[in-house]
Amino acid sequence: MTLTDVFPLTGIGKVDQSFSQLDLNAKSQLLRDKIKLLRQSSKAPQETLHQIDTHLNAIAQEPNLIRQWNHYELAYEGFIATAGHDDLLGVLLTLRARAQILDAPAQEMWSKPKLEQLEEQVRAGTVNGTVREEIASLARAIYERGLRFVRNSSLRARVLKTAIFLNVALFLAVITLLWYFQLKQIPSDSAWQTPLIASLGACGALLRATIQLRQSQWEMEDLRLQPAVLLFRAAFGAVLALAVTLFLRLRVIDFPYLHTGAPDETPLAPAALYIFAFLAGFAEHSIFTALERLARNPRGLLGARPREADNRRPI
Repeated sequence: MTLTDVFPLTGIGKVDQSFSQLDLNAKSQLLRDKIKLLRQSSKAPQETLHQIDTHLNAIAQEPNLIRQWNHYELAYEGFIATAGHDDLLGVLLTLRARAQILDAPAQEMWSKPKLEQLEEQVRAGTVNGTVREEIASLARAIYERGLRFVRNSSLRARVLKTAIFLNVALFLAVITLLWYFQLKQIPSDSAWQTPLIASLGACGALLRATIQLRQSQWEMEDLRLQPAVLLFRAAFGAVLALAVTLFLRLRVIDFPYLHTGAPDETPLAPAALYIFAFLAGFAEHSIFTALERLARNPRGLLGARPREADNRRPI
């Protein structure tokens, strides 16, 4: 299944959805042909075949593609319960080829020896209701895992698209402000520098957040929080950029070569402030992690030493 609803209004989403629809139509027609043969042979319960036909007919009446695949999966599991040995062997071989998409707990349950044992039983013709139910459970596990993967991929692509749009908007805003400030020759100690410095910090934080989002695999619960997390990290990066520039203006740590003139009489050059602001925003994740650890253990090493001394006291 290759269902993707990431871009429902663009060509990419239409292509993926059309391919998934074609795949579903082909598999449904193949399953209808097999059910027709089973009905003609009179080897399967008619009630079960009727239930399979009900699910297959519901596919054409359901407008939602995910629900269509759900109906197909129910029909497919019903077919497993009634299929002949040859068809059941084909089903099991197809499922074995897709078993690698299962997560770690499911792969531990459906291990290679377990799948080989099922295949041996099917090839030997010693298939009972328990074996068929195990094969149906394997098909259900693979389908649910694939559905979760598609759902997470869709949401991840949507969040990543939002992050890229935010990056582009901030970059354009920064470029516009830089052009305007250079055109008007606004000094580095002017209050008008505050929005530009904050924007540079937000750019650095959002850029790092976007890079981490592309390199990480998130679960559904985490992905739902990512838009709010992106906004928070951008705001925190802006605050860090302002805090760093204010600290530099105190001249506790000074850089004489970065001033516009004499170090004692002139402020830092605007370019220096901009670079420090962007780097402060880019380091937002590291600073936030350090603050989080400090909040969890406020005493730190100072709190650990008295406990170590207490443990060394003789009883």
